[in-house]
Amino acid sequence: MKILCFKKDLKEAVSICERISGKNLNLPILGNIMLDAEGKDLKITSTNLELGVEIIIPAKIENKGKITVPAGIFNSFLSNLSGSDQINLEVQNNNLIISTNNNSTLIKSQSADDFPNLPKLKVNNIFSIPVIDFISGLKMVVYSCATSTIKPEISSVYLYSSKTNMVTFTATDSFRLAEKKINYFFDGLGPILVPFKTVVEIIRIFEGKDGKIDILFDKNQINIKKDNIIFISRLTDGIFPDYNQIIPKKFTADVIINKEFFINSLKISSLFSGKLNELNMAVNSEDGFFTIKTSNNESGENIAKIPAKITGESVKITFNHKYIYDCLPNINSEEIILRFSGEGKPLLITGAQDNTFQYLVMPMSV
Repeated sequence: MKILCFKKDLKEAVSICERISGKNLNLPILGNIMLDAEGKDLKITSTNLELGVEIIIPAKIENKGKITVPAGIFNSFLSNLSGSDQINLEVQNNNLIISTNNNSTLIKSQSADDFPNLPKLKVNNIFSIPVIDFISGLKMVVYSCATSTIKPEISSVYLYSSKTNMVTFTATDSFRLAEKKINYFFDGLGPILVPFKTVVEIIRIFEGKDGKIDILFDKNQINIKKDNIIFISRLTDGIFPDYNQIIPKKFTADVIINKEFFINSLKISSLFSGKLNELNMAVNSEDGFFTIKTSNNESGENIAKIPAKITGESVKITFNHKYIYDCLPNINSEEIILRFSGEGKPLLITGAQDNTFQYLVMPMSV
């Protein structure tokens, strides 16, 4: 193999691939990135058998061929390489020779014969959606995924389309639940469970890109294509909880407050909360104030009275302040609605000017 390519293209591709590469004692080649030169392109591939990515960049191919190189070394090398805009890659005696105008390096490499092929989906089910909408939907719920994989179905984002021209993103860790609906029609999406780690990589790779992405899927795998990038992941095998059963249908009090005012109040309150992040909420239907209180023996106490539009009954209840805060930056609304269903019962948070997002939080028993 002997090629010439732009350093910028190679550096960006290898940076993405390095994160996907795996550490596997039984299959150490997964710690490598495969370089495959043919035609007018260089294909850069990595996988950990759960995730895989393939990126194609333009190159001048003098001699075609394949080789694998250690992902960490190759990425660190390119990240610190300065000078020429172009870079030469050549394989000699199963080593990769990298040269520029002012640098020459040899990296010990390995044959590509044992590098696993990425699986190809043979389906006609292609779902195209604007990148900005897809990434927004994932970001608005992914923080609610369970971080433990003991129950993989809730360590995933639940994704499906409905007959109401909506694509729905949902996640829960059993303490809170986030649901975001995107107004985009596709009859036949899902339901599928996209693993948490997969969602994190999708956001990292595709956020900020223009246009649409193509999503192919079957019951076991999802492929995401955008320009020169193909991203592949296994799907979670499981059944997502029937969460509509736990969303309250009746409410005892509604509190409408300014979102930024509430965020700032929560930030202050968090400085005085206890080890369990407890936040005491009090709705007073008579004086028109919504009060939050935190205290601990070490730092002190904080009580914040927040101006609010209140309808319904007075209520006192305790929540984890972190769970409350997590959803707020994602709500596209100047005002939010806190919908209380009674003491010891869940709280539903929505945007006053945005009905496409809802967030359910379970109370604390303290």
